[in-house]
Amino acid sequence: MPMPRWFLLSTASFRPELDGVKDYEVITPVRLHTLHRRDTQGLRHSCVLAAHTQDDCYYHGRIVNDSESTVSLSTCDGLRLERHLRPHLTINSFNPFLTSSIGDTFQRFTDALIGLEIWTDQDKISVTTPAGSTLDAFTNWRNNYLLKTKPHDNAHLISGIDFDGATVGLAYIGSLCTGHSTGVVQDHNSRAIAVGATLAHEMGHNLGMNHDSSSCICTGSTCIMSAALSYDIPENFSSCSDANYEQFLTSRNPPCLFNKPDYMSLISTPKCGNGFVENGEQCDCGTVEECKNPCCNATTCTLTAGSQCSAGDCCEDCKFTPPSRVCRRQQDECDLAEYCTGKSTECPEDVFTVNGLPCKGGQSYCYNGLCPTKADQCVKVWGSTAEVAKPSCYDQNTRGTYYAFCNRPSREQYIGCQKKDVMCGKLFCIEGNDNPNYNRFVKFLDCKAIFSDDPDNDFGQVDTGTKCGDGMVCKDHECVNLETAYRATNCSARCKGHAVCNHKQECQCEPGWLPPNCDSKEYTPLSPGTCVDSGFIYCQILPKCLISMKERRLMLPV
Repeated sequence: MPMPRWFLLSTASFRPELDGVKDYEVITPVRLHTLHRRDTQGLRHSCVLAAHTQDDCYYHGRIVNDSESTVSLSTCDGLRLERHLRPHLTINSFNPFLTSSIGDTFQRFTDALIGLEIWTDQDKISVTTPAGSTLDAFTNWRNNYLLKTKPHDNAHLISGIDFDGATVGLAYIGSLCTGHSTGVVQDHNSRAIAVGATLAHEMGHNLGMNHDSSSCICTGSTCIMSAALSYDIPENFSSCSDANYEQFLTSRNPPCLFNKPDYMSLISTPKCGNGFVENGEQCDCGTVEECKNPCCNATTCTLTAGSQCSAGDCCEDCKFTPPSRVCRRQQDECDLAEYCTGKSTECPEDVFTVNGLPCKGGQSYCYNGLCPTKADQCVKVWGSTAEVAKPSCYDQNTRGTYYAFCNRPSREQYIGCQKKDVMCGKLFCIEGNDNPNYNRFVKFLDCKAIFSDDPDNDFGQVDTGTKCGDGMVCKDHECVNLETAYRATNCSARCKGHAVCNHKQECQCEPGWLPPNCDSKEYTPLSPGTCVDSGFIYCQILPKCLISMKERRLMLPV
């Protein structure tokens, strides 16, 4: 949650049931994530004036009526969320006017403006001088309204209000494709290009970029991610920004960055050279200076002579790739590979195995192409050394409190689990990092869990589809049998030979096996078709890899 430089922390503001943790101590840090000393003097008031640091949110105490218990409570909203909120971008007071231009900075990214809303009648949110408060309000409005009316990846508010101090922008870091993919920018200069540089800076934070240090290098006197804007407008991201962005891509794999928006959603008029294939265009490889694609004429946005295509998963050397080509690899045992059709540049619809198939050696069951386990969820929240807590921790889920429940019908209401459903409520883990990657946390005995004020951003519940017993999975926070969870149609029983059922209730041959019965292997390419159900299941699906006596032939280009 974004906060101004100084904030008033009310115990009631972060947890109405905080009386469940009493006699707590305020932990006063000296630097981020380092606990320095404990102030054991009891707090007699509900409010604590604290400096803007995430370490002023740790509390120690015990559970009511349990003198032997020990509880650690963090209201920091998680290590990852803390890192999202970046220090304010400020203007160098000696150089308030900015000149020059951005140049080709944005050419490295495929950015498309799909919406521009100007509030002419009244503000839709409370726009106030504390940048953190405005960012908080804008983020809530974006998630509750804007996303529902206009799907998008990233949103920023440009306001004429003068933020407190020298702040001209604030955003979350590494938050793209999440509910915190936002930023706020002050219209601090009469030159639009100067405000644009600030917008680029805040978007950089969303893309995982930190402020530059003195060791960061870029072409120009200053870089976009400099903590303070100077006289010259920055034109390039630094070497550090490049490294931050690469790390963000590899560690987070943000899904919204791996697709192009539909050209119909662009608010600008069609223009040859903008990188988007729009009405009347066969291709668009950017400007004449940018285009390096031999399949596309950058001047006319038409295919060059003899070319069938210019880009796409199923386009190679200006031709449609053959139908034997894998265009989307199998991600795991619950996924299925897709193949080019030989008639289009687009990879067919992503398909995966039918829900309920055993996976990971019986540890769980496939669900929507994944194999969810509590162990993996603990690692996601607490880091690679985290493990699932013992069953006695999950018994806490019958309590119906903010850190142990099954259902949450409203922000302030928590409903405990039935005894049979405790493994489908709050996720409890042990070991791992001291701070979670998401939300806030509570720790007692050998159990620790995370929680959030916002029900829509609470990542602490056991995932749907997770195994909760033999032949049982979590659905709607109840532990139910597979037939109830997935309304089994016995599709797999109808599939012949080495075939499996996909999520569309079609039989598909396993890798290396051929239709129609999936009981014979093939060593030469065949053209794939589609599954047809006409009284019996007949599938024409290419195997993932063509079987060969030589392993080198298994390496298909993607």
